[in-house]
Amino acid sequence: MLKVQRMQGNIELEPVFALKKPIFLKEPAPYVQQVAIDLFELSSVIFIPIEYEQQLYGWISFDQMGETFECDNEKLFLLEQAGKRLGMYLARKQLRNQLNHRIQLSEKEYTILYLLAEGYKNKEIASVLFLSEYTVRDYVQRLMDKLQANNRTQIISTAFRMGLVE
Repeated sequence: MLKVQRMQGNIELEPVFALKKPIFLKEPAPYVQQVAIDLFELSSVIFIPIEYEQQLYGWISFDQMGETFECDNEKLFLLEQAGKRLGMYLARKQLRNQLNHRIQLSEKEYTILYLLAEGYKNKEIASVLFLSEYTVRDYVQRLMDKLQANNRTQIISTAFRMGLVE
């Protein structure tokens, strides 16, 4: 049985947690305060960092309510991937909240952004929207400026992270 609990405190002060790597502790006593061990009935425990691009958002801990258990490297790797995905989600949400306040796109810019994300070239976008290629080029340049991108790929990547396209 898996139980998710909230543990407060700064575990990063311990050298083992400063590594920001998944940790399986068959015996948590040297690394977890005794009061937490008693309160949460910890025996074996797994700590998984929730991080993305060097930003640590927190840790997930897994235990079996006082029962000792084993964890192999394959399971630890899978849990690490889950922590990274969760970190990516939190980073995307945080970026969206930060940048959406600063970025204002017109309806035409959203339309062109969507078509870029679908893989359309400028000439195809121009044909679909009844615009000249030069007008589309100008819209793409404005999107690059607003999203602080250097090319079309970065436009899509940034827009995806911000939640502007899916």
